[in-house]
Amino acid sequence: MAHKIRMAHVAFEELYKTYFARIYNYIYYRVQNAHTAEDLTADTFVRAYEYWGSYHPERGPLDAWLGGIARNVVNTHYRQYVVKSAGKPQVMELSEYLPSHTDIEGELIHKETVRHLLLQIRKLPDAHRDLLAMKYMMRLKNKEIARLTGMSESNVGVTLHRVIGTLRKNWLQTV
Repeated sequence: MAHKIRMAHVAFEELYKTYFARIYNYIYYRVQNAHTAEDLTADTFVRAYEYWGSYHPERGPLDAWLGGIARNVVNTHYRQYVVKSAGKPQVMELSEYLPSHTDIEGELIHKETVRHLLLQIRKLPDAHRDLLAMKYMMRLKNKEIARLTGMSESNVGVTLHRVIGTLRKNWLQTV
């Protein structure tokens, strides 16, 4: 029995190491606050540990299961703690996670580009921003996103395609 517990602990530790950055980035993207993202990421892994026995590979990949937990943790956070009348959270600074450049002018242009892109993303409906986060921050496949959102796989693909088209169109109009 002790051997099984130790093996489960080692497997979960590996899960944590493998998926921590993806889960943290997804949550940070959603809440746009580092401290809150750290807390919610910890909550996500605590819940995953508590429900570790309920994961069944035949129902879907591990990253989608963990992503679903993270999504639920963030949604619960917003329902319980974020006052809707307070407005939207501040735009996050993605440049903290991007490699820095030795070229100061290039770095300033890069930061301005990221800021501009985030402003365009912020104008999107919450559901579209959530799809982008699952696709590009959590790196989930359309099939996994469909399972998490209740959308069909083809609808996920079409919606993402249209959202990216909208971003591209808006980008070209403002540049």
